[in-house]
Amino acid sequence: MPIFLEPDQKFPIVLECDKEKALSVRPTFLAKSQSMRGQRRIATVLDRFTTDKDVTPDQLFDDAVDALFSVLVGWKNMSGIEYSREALFDVLSYSEARELLRLVSYNQHVTIEEKKSSE
Repeated sequence: MPIFLEPDQKFPIVLECDKEKALSVRPTFLAKSQSMRGQRRIATVLDRFTTDKDVTPDQLFDDAVDALFSVLVGWKNMSGIEYSREALFDVLSYSEARELLRLVSYNQHVTIEEKKSSE
């Protein structure tokens, strides 16, 4: 069965800057696997930065957070901050949001060994 059709499937995603942190404290985002349609939608958001010269920073940031919020289902080890759309604005830089979108778009999640040891 295609992975994106499996119900309640969540994948941990970790920013490059956090990969060396211990699993018990590593900030981890939980994402849904993306089909080609989802990947296309994310790619469109990512491409706006370089292709749409009329887009404002506010639009870029809103689009990035909207796209993230549609593919993330939560997070762990985020210093007690409750997961929400607005919290994404508070905990991420724009480049970190773009990094997460790229990782989710390509369904790049932690390895099975990392996943087992984090549960």
